[in-house]
Amino acid sequence: MTVEQLAPLVNGFSLLACGQTMVLDRLRVRRISDRALEFAFLIAGTDLVPRLTLSRDRFASANWEDLSRVFRRVASRAAGCT
Repeated sequence: MTVEQLAPLVNGFSLLACGQTMVLDRLRVRRISDRALEFAFLIAGTDLVPRLTLSRDRFASANWEDLSRVFRRVASRAAGCT
């Protein structure tokens, strides 16, 4: 998967967390080293901007199902859900 393929999937991705629907928006990707990428996204309607760091290899080999689970877990934790 590429960043260009991921951005439209994350922007507008809705998930159930803490008993409510949350929508992810404004994905930003930043290279933090030659081997890692940082992903930051806004949880719409909040001031929460969770960040996630993945190795380039892990990102390149992941499919949407893998990444959606990771984004769901990071967003849930940022919102205070377990």
